[in-house]
Amino acid sequence: MSHLQNLLLQAKEGLQPWERIPDAKLPIIVAQCGVAELAEIRARIDNLREELATIEEWDGDTQDDIHLAIGFFSKLADLVENAL
Repeated sequence: MSHLQNLLLQAKEGLQPWERIPDAKLPIIVAQCGVAELAEIRARIDNLREELATIEEWDGDTQDDIHLAIGFFSKLADLVENAL
């Protein structure tokens, strides 16, 4: 079972709801990730891409948010993959 959600919540502690997890916290997350977490990260990226396809063209803010999330999880996936 993946512990990714708990790791992300821990990384968000002390941040405002609108603040993103800073890159400085990524090594802490990566150090605690294994194969299950990597699989969940990849699944989240796939889900975000599917969601992006359903967003109306006029909704650029939502598209931007999804692209930022895809970027974050892609970076995290690369780091975890390299650490395994």
